Amino acid sequence: MLENEPSSRRGGQELSLLDVCRGLASRGHAIELLYRAGGDLLGEYAGFTARQDRVSAYAIDRSRALVSAARLAGDLVQAGRTAPDVIYANQYLDSLFGRLLAWRFQRPFVCHLRLPPPDVFCGQYRWGMAGPSRLIAISRQTREDYVARGFRRDRIDVVHNGLDVAQWVPASSAGDVRARFGLPREARLVVFAGRLHPAKGLETLIDALALLPEDVHAAIAGREIADGRRDDYAPHLAARVAVRGVGARCHFLGHVPRIADLYGAAEAVVLPSVVSEAFGRSVVEAMACGVPAVAAKIGGVPEVLTGEFASLLFTPGDAAALASRLEAIAGWRVRDPQLARRCREHVARHFSIAQTIDGVEEVLRRTVAEWRSGTRTHAAGEIVRSPKPCASA
Repeated sequence: MLENEPSSRRGGQELSLLDVCRGLASRGHAIELLYRAGGDLLGEYAGFTARQDRVSAYAIDRSRALVSAARLAGDLVQAGRTAPDVIYANQYLDSLFGRLLAWRFQRPFVCHLRLPPPDVFCGQYRWGMAGPSRLIAISRQTREDYVARGFRRDRIDVVHNGLDVAQWVPASSAGDVRARFGLPREARLVVFAGRLHPAKGLETLIDALALLPEDVHAAIAGREIADGRRDDYAPHLAARVAVRGVGARCHFLGHVPRIADLYGAAEAVVLPSVVSEAFGRSVVEAMACGVPAVAAKIGGVPEVLTGEFASLLFTPGDAAALASRLEAIAGWRVRDPQLARRCREHVARHFSIAQTIDGVEEVLRRTVAEWRSGTRTHAAGEIVRSPKPCASA
């Protein structure tokens, strides 16, 4: 298994991978973890993995290409390691090393599509993504996005992310949580949880807050992660809050370890993404905690908010529509106290972790069986390529 940084501070894909690997290990599979940077989830992996090894990188940094390539080659040796049955990467960004490792051991390679694809693939990733025998997409929309980039639909299996609903129960009362973070006890609280990034559309949430009554407050839980962007995003958000005059009602909390507690203290959780959201894990997390989620109708999110919950979708970037959806569910704990139960049942029925593990396990088993039978089919067709090389990894 290839992971970038096993850390709960990064986002949903790291937590999803941990759940999947733990589940596979509980079914008797031996998991060997490769990771690029340490994180707080390593201790949990230690409880069920057969082996853990750190590597320097999964791709070549073109700003220091010779040194980077030499380190990658050294990491590729993997001396003394028994050949695995399958190589499994958690994102397309790790595909270069994944394909090389598959060649090193002469074994099949599977890549999980947890991120939306780039408009075009630069050289390293185009070559790396030509290697997987099969791909696992976390939504039907994600599959279609990759098909549009040149991948074969028949080699992409859709496996929605899932949660163990029993584990998503707030451990503290709403009053205690609000006191912990300095949030008004009587306010109507709206929560965003995720990384601070322009793709998440937090400007829409801030603008919607300015349209809502004074008793509505927003708590933004998450931090900015360096990704090569030239300008920091947090100062831009702070300026937006000042311009909209909602500084007293918009609270930036940073990373929140027990996010279920904050969800439980909220009237609603919001995911206002403006760039394709492959799945929308925070939507499922919130509903598992018995709290409705209002989300932009983008990417794979409409596959999560179905049935009665489809009414909680809004047009990306439309602050007035978001404000309208939040007003529509105001006071739901009094008006419709069974909504919490229905939210939890929706997740348990459609997005359980057992269903996710079943799906991933089936893809891995099928891939290994095909390989052993002599089938050497790849998931890539004519991948859309970039005219420019990757600047760095």
